[in-house]
Amino acid sequence: MFNKILKLWFGLLMMVLFITNVSEAQTKKVSYPLLSIAPLVGVQFPVGGLNDSYNPSWNAGLDFNLAVNRETSFFLNATYYNMPVKDNVAIPSNASYIGITAGPRYVFTSPSVKAKFFLEAGLGIYIFTQKEFTVVGPPDVIFPSASTTNFGVNVGPGVMIPLGGTVDLKIKSKLNYSFESGGSGGSRTFVTGVMGVDFKL
Repeated sequence: MFNKILKLWFGLLMMVLFITNVSEAQTKKVSYPLLSIAPLVGVQFPVGGLNDSYNPSWNAGLDFNLAVNRETSFFLNATYYNMPVKDNVAIPSNASYIGITAGPRYVFTSPSVKAKFFLEAGLGIYIFTQKEFTVVGPPDVIFPSASTTNFGVNVGPGVMIPLGGTVDLKIKSKLNYSFESGGSGGSRTFVTGVMGVDFKL
């Protein structure tokens, strides 16, 4: 699984470097603070104990970003993570996460490179929802949906590729970890890779 993630990230990095080399540099002066919003879509890969029950799937969300200078930004992210259950688990219920996190982002800039690489770390809440499911009897037993909310953290690298004066292509990957209350359910760790378009407001 990690080999697939590394190959995906390496391929995206090569694409970024190619686009950077064939694009013309822009010299437009930017005034700070700068607010932007980015719709994002991508994939998630459960790892650890979460991988025992759920398959890789899709995610979608929004990034809000406030840049205070060339190197420092702060982000607020809200994302839905789909968690389809594996066929061989004891509790056959699909699930999902909703993550709402915020934190700092440090941007690595260089006059000779158009693309901007960054590293960000977030802290917030992860809402885990196990959907309703039925155990076939007789008699049939219906288990209602249930949700738990826990604190969590995430960290990962990314890159922004300028596409125009107010639009960037954003690509990033993250390691997400949710702290489970009471220690139940094992580790709640998953890796994500997303891509979207960042619009400066």
